[in-house]
Amino acid sequence: MALEEYAKKRFLIVDKLDTFCFSTKKTLKELGLKLVDTANSAQKVITGFENINYDVVLCNYDLGKGKNGQELLEELRYRKLLKFTGLFFIVSAEVEKDKVMGTVENEPDGYLVKPVIPKDLINRLKKSLKMKDAMRQIEAAIDEGDYLSAIQYCDRKIAEKDPYTSRAFKTKAWLYGKTGQLDLAKAIYEGILSQQDYLWAEYGLAKTFFKLKDYPQAESSLKRILEKDPEQLEALDLLAEISKKQQNYVAAQAYLKKAITLSPNALLRQKELAEVCVLNKDDKDAFEAFKKMHKLSEQSVYAKPEQYFDYANFLIDQAKKHPETALNTSQTKQAFELTESIKKRFSTHPNIQDQSKLATAHIHLSLGNEEEAQALIDSVLKEEHINDLDTRTLKIASSVIKASGNTKLAEQLLEKAADKAENDPSLIAEIYEQLNRDITTEERKEAALKNKAGIQHYTNNELEQAVAILHQALVITPRHISLNLNLIQVLLKLYKQTKDEFHLNEVNALLKKIRHIPEDHKEHRRYQFLNKKLANERK
Repeated sequence: MALEEYAKKRFLIVDKLDTFCFSTKKTLKELGLKLVDTANSAQKVITGFENINYDVVLCNYDLGKGKNGQELLEELRYRKLLKFTGLFFIVSAEVEKDKVMGTVENEPDGYLVKPVIPKDLINRLKKSLKMKDAMRQIEAAIDEGDYLSAIQYCDRKIAEKDPYTSRAFKTKAWLYGKTGQLDLAKAIYEGILSQQDYLWAEYGLAKTFFKLKDYPQAESSLKRILEKDPEQLEALDLLAEISKKQQNYVAAQAYLKKAITLSPNALLRQKELAEVCVLNKDDKDAFEAFKKMHKLSEQSVYAKPEQYFDYANFLIDQAKKHPETALNTSQTKQAFELTESIKKRFSTHPNIQDQSKLATAHIHLSLGNEEEAQALIDSVLKEEHINDLDTRTLKIASSVIKASGNTKLAEQLLEKAADKAENDPSLIAEIYEQLNRDITTEERKEAALKNKAGIQHYTNNELEQAVAILHQALVITPRHISLNLNLIQVLLKLYKQTKDEFHLNEVNALLKKIRHIPEDHKEHRRYQFLNKKLANERK
């Protein structure tokens, strides 16, 4: 039962205990595997992957201080150090085995339960290596970012009805989600669940409902998962995100706190908890979450300068609750230290010196030090320098400028930021969220009612009334993509009747305003269609 046929594969064993590494390495060597390395911490694994492309990793779930095995896998995927064609096993005690459900992207290839018996290890490795060989064409395409080819390879495998058809369906559904083909992903997950009760398919369906903004359906799926296993981290995280979007911050905080008791070393989860606690005005828990987030950021690949800025702004808000001593409090001192420390922590980031200055300016504005703030702002936003600023620096500059009271310039800076982020849909989404941040729930509801009324006027061919009420809605939510597209559609129809060029000019302005719509947005096709329609009208 040896594994000589895989002798050229590179193996890595990861455990904080040298005894496990030694015994497992010995077992692998006896099975005919020659290229076997060991590591006793997540950081050593990351360093190792920067120099060697490992084919198989056997990683303990509990790695002591720092990341656990699942979080290590996520970082390796995030940094594209571990290829999809590689194998990653979590080795764990039985009690830890099902803590993390994962997606295709961040799910281990399997779990090995301690103590690892050589016979079981051989069987699992043979089975998994055989599966990797069968899926290699699909996973190599994923590694290259060629998702459309990967979907085609999945279709071939499904048509062949070989033993890995289920894996091909799972990968195909995930790929549809990655490429924004959400209805197709939904159909696959629902088809799988109609035949078999897989938690991963239930989670995939919940994630798809979430992307489709069908939050009640997503919530139902996630709660079904938690009924079967209350410790599913991704289900708790996504429920928190849904609760936050619905402005139910108390529920979001509860879900995140439960997830953190299960996995306390995830920086992004601590960041989310800090933000939700701030919204809940729970200063004590917010401070603890920010403190933990900052501690984890020292080594985490997910650390960003903005997290330091948010922490600094929170500290200043705390200091301002005691205005008579705000300039001298420990919170104020720590806030300034945070904005200064990013220059060293993120020294390789573009424009980090400018970001530090802007963050410091924001603190000065909060404290009423307007002259100091303006001097820092002016040193960054020089006319000859502004075009050299990257997207994230422009985003930060917009926040600072808005805090200074110049709303028009703040929006212009965000427009410029979005222009530079045209190939980064998630960053564009952040920018749109920042543009819409001050719109209240009541205002959104009012705009939605006006939008509905405008659609009814359009249906009744009352075009001028439709334009008038949609204009009123846009005053409330000027960046709402569907609302802008509805008005564009009405104006184009009105132009057919009046031939008034003014309507086409307005259509052009509206299309320009929402030009950053990501390709995976549900309205992108309509945006393209209306763009073409405008071009045809102007021929």
